[in-house]
Amino acid sequence: MGARLARMQRIHNGQLQMPMFRTFLAFALVAGLTGCATPGKPTASKLTHKSPQQYAACVLPKWQALAPQATQKSIAHGYRLTAPSAVASDDVLDVIDSHDGSRATFYKGSFLSGDKLRQAARECLD
Repeated sequence: MGARLARMQRIHNGQLQMPMFRTFLAFALVAGLTGCATPGKPTASKLTHKSPQQYAACVLPKWQALAPQATQKSIAHGYRLTAPSAVASDDVLDVIDSHDGSRATFYKGSFLSGDKLRQAARECLD
């Protein structure tokens, strides 16, 4: 009887620990995905005489040719272009109003992503 009670307690304890593990796993997954959506330190920042709208209109089709899921959304004083990655952080380009045009700030997702997106953004500067 004592062994049976001990066995039941272990099963009961195991069942209590499983939801706790699932909660931790779900939290870790959400935290990881949130990190992908937030740019880290900028890799490059350049000025252009183009307005944020003109510059983003030049860059977006080039990015979509390289990364078909690339998107553009409005942010305060400009635009954010995002090229999602399945295995690393997203590449992000923020284009904001500047004194004589706009400032383009590039955030490279990871060392795994190449420089093609950054090069495409550079081609639109002039």
